[in-house]
Formats: sequence, C-alpha cells, structure tokens
Amino acid sequence: MPEWKIEVLYYGWSTAPAKMLHPGLGEGEFTIPYLGFLLRLGNRCVLVDCGISERFIVDGKAWGGFPARGGASYVVQSLLKSGVTPEGVEMVIYTHLHNDHAGNCDLFPKAKHIFQKDEWLNLLDPLPIQRTRRDYDLDILPLLAKLNIIKINGDIEILPGVKLYKAPGHSLGSQLVTVETSKGVIMVILGDLCSTYCRLFPEIDEMVDLEGRRHKVKIDVELYGPAIPSTIIYNYFDWYDSVYKAKALAQFSPEFVLPGHEASLVTEFKKD
Repeated sequence: MPEWKIEVLYYGWSTAPAKMLHPGLGEGEFTIPYLGFLLRLGNRCVLVDCGISERFIVDGKAWGGFPARGGASYVVQSLLKSGVTPEGVEMVIYTHLHNDHAGNCDLFPKAKHIFQKDEWLNLLDPLPIQRTRRDYDLDILPLLAKLNIIKINGDIEILPGVKLYKAPGHSLGSQLVTVETSKGVIMVILGDLCSTYCRLFPEIDEMVDLEGRRHKVKIDVELYGPAIPSTIIYNYFDWYDSVYKAKALAQFSPEFVLPGHEASLVTEFKKD
C-alpha cells in the first residue's frame, strides 16, 4: 500500500469576530489560517487547495470586510519551505472552489486540476447569496479554462492511496480527500465541510488561535448534535449527510482529520 506523507502549508490569515467563527467562543477577535496540504510519495507532489489570491484582498481586507493577508507569494513561499516549486506539483485537488481555496490555480500550469463537476457548475452560476458574500472568485474562470481541468462526478480513487468523496453542503460540489499514510492510517482532509476540529467534534471544548493562545469553547452539545454548521452552508440536508460520511471515514476520531482552517495545525506563525 502507498504511504503518503502530508505536510500542512500556511497561506496567510484572516481575523474576524470570535463568535462569528464559532458560536461557543467568547468576545473579541480570532485569527485563523488559510491552509493547504502537500501530499508526497517519493518524488510525487500533490497539492490540496491553493489559497486566496491577493486580487481578493482589498485594502488588507477579505471575507466579511475583515483583515486578511495572503496571496500567491504565501503559497510559493510555503511550498519552497518544503523544497517544492510550483512546477514540481503534478496535481492540484480542490476541496471546493471558494475564493480562499482556489485563488492561485494559475501558479500550476503544468498540473492536473481536479474538482467535482457540481462545484464547477456552482462556480459558473453562483446563487445570489453566494454572489453577495463573494464566496467565489469569478476571476479564476478564465484562468481555470486555460488549465488541464478534470471534473469528477462522485467518489473515486484519483491516485493509489488518494481518494475523493463528494461531500456537498458547504457548497454544491465540496469533496473530502482521504490519504493513506504510514502504519495504515487514513487521514481525511475536510476542506470547509467543518473548518475546525470543534465544528466536526462539538465535544472538544478548546480552540487554539494563530498566536498559540487557547480559548475555551462553551457549546450545548445536545442542542447542536453531530457537528456545528458554519454561516456558509449551501444545503443543510446534504451537509449533515456529508458530516456523517466524514466522521465515518475518520473512524469517528479527530486524530484522523485535517480541517481547512484549523490554527493548531500551524506550528510556526508570525503575523505580518
């Protein structure tokens, strides 16, 4: 069986009111990272998500008009720290095509670009609320059109040991990525189905911000049930189905998941 290695890539940060990021947090602000994941097997390099483009950060602000930093330079620098150039990436897998996960697709002209067909359709014709929130960066449409894009419909093993599972809810065509690693462990990359550990596992009562500070989370677990939805959900019925799928794939343990904006995954951080 293949044994992929997974490296967490730091693409920048965004700050927002704590209660907006998680209903169990207290007052004040909370900083979360933009993340990607580098999958490595020998000389093979596969990237999961490619961060927000600087085009989408206006006057130092992005989602919700809140402070943010990111862009192509963050992605390139993070890859170089892992000894990889954009030209060395053979495939880019997208958990979904929202602006903070697909904004730098043009950095990888030699790669295959993989996403769900329904996510492409959502990008082509966003709902009015998605346009209002600016979930999608529509400027990537002509960029993606020039690339080698592959639109998947459903679940598939895209490479030996790397599988894609359609998991709509957060967006029409969100997907999970499972990766077989050493000792038979399978890791589940969540994207924004649940962007932090606390959202997929409400019983977790603590969150870590990018400065390393720990924050208590107070949630009525019985009220929320299996997971805590974010403020950006396309379809709640699909979302709950996808949550149960993710939990099952992860053996119902946070040990085997990698959320899309989990600050505790970033071990070195300097806010600039």
